[in-house]
Amino acid sequence: MVSVLVAIVLLSAGVVVLSTSSVFLTSLRNEASVRSVAASLALGYMEDIKTRERGTLVSEDPAKINEKGELDEGGDFLRVVDVAPDTSVVESVRVKVKVGYPGPLGRTRAVEVVTIIYVGD
Repeated sequence: MVSVLVAIVLLSAGVVVLSTSSVFLTSLRNEASVRSVAASLALGYMEDIKTRERGTLVSEDPAKINEKGELDEGGDFLRVVDVAPDTSVVESVRVKVKVGYPGPLGRTRAVEVVTIIYVGD
């Protein structure tokens, strides 16, 4: 009788461990998917910035965007663009595109893409 109870307890513990690891793996897969979308949005916007006139490169206010990169007050992503002079290269600016995305447990995570653009003549 005792051995049956011990077996049931061990079996129950194993089921709990398996279900917990399954939930954890699912949350990791979901975060990877959202992070991939955020990285794609950041890279796509950086390419857009590279096509602009060099004299018009300026920092932008944070903007809420959706998964297509369109401005959307209800969007899950937050895009921030920072343009600053770069001291390592003459006549250049460092452009940083940062896209925040919802992470697990309500935490906000971010993907950041940085490049240097020559703005001289």
